[in-house]
Amino acid sequence: MGVWNATIFGNDTSLDIKEEFFRRYNLGEEVEDIKNSLLLEAYDEDRFNVIFALAHCMWEVGQLDNKFLNEVKNIIDNEEDLKVNEELGADAKFITQRIKNLEKFLEKISIKKEKPKKRVAPPVEVESKYRNGAVMLFNYVDGMWGVVIAVDSEFYDKVTFYNYIQTDIKMKDKPTMSDVLKAHIIDPSFHSKEYNSFRDPIYYHYFVNLVSGYLKSIGTKRFEKYNDYAFEIIGYLADWGRCSSGIFHNFDYHRQKTAEEFKECVMRVLTKNYEENPDVRTKMTVAEIEKEFLTRL
Repeated sequence: MGVWNATIFGNDTSLDIKEEFFRRYNLGEEVEDIKNSLLLEAYDEDRFNVIFALAHCMWEVGQLDNKFLNEVKNIIDNEEDLKVNEELGADAKFITQRIKNLEKFLEKISIKKEKPKKRVAPPVEVESKYRNGAVMLFNYVDGMWGVVIAVDSEFYDKVTFYNYIQTDIKMKDKPTMSDVLKAHIIDPSFHSKEYNSFRDPIYYHYFVNLVSGYLKSIGTKRFEKYNDYAFEIIGYLADWGRCSSGIFHNFDYHRQKTAEEFKECVMRVLTKNYEENPDVRTKMTVAEIEKEFLTRL
């Protein structure tokens, strides 16, 4: 359970529950069924974060019943959540903040929401030429050519999840797929048994220097247009799989006013990543990594 603050949604568990609740709610599932299903998956140390998150979601959609509200109230009144946090190592400052947040939370959900959140149509998956495995050229700030590879991306009509991993190519002439296959990735952790010895081999796809992001509707509308201006696809590799972790750089698709400004952003971000990591490389070449992925298909 990752915790970063004492608010109701200041931890990984509560956010995951909220996301899953509304995903299923928007697909038409009954609220009581969602609640019962997610409660069954709760572990002891996470149980109260699950309950609080569900109560908030049910309040949001106008379906928080008195029985569940009273259960939340009893947990807070009996300080059950506080005891668990203390057992997990929470300090006095955290506990004080948690008490205040729980009081505000209970006060909020005890009053029926005037305008409950309605179901919305879930995103529809769409095809994109920037699909996983797309090999893309771009220019560094100095005009030299570089290459990124699309990995672990998902494309919908309303949202886009994009992930690009950068190669160590930086050359005057336009790179070819032959150049790409000889290159290395600017991320020694990627598909490395040394970095991922504690994982099953299928989960080796761990990223540190990944360019990644999540786009809402406005950014999604700009995605292909902006990419066409900043990148040139020269071929495709296999789908290099899902990442299990990562520290991300990103491109601001939603903030740029023009495609030209977006391209300048791409050049700056990737130039900085290249210059900040001069000795950070995979031992395996792109061709060697590709071969391993192909054997799994």
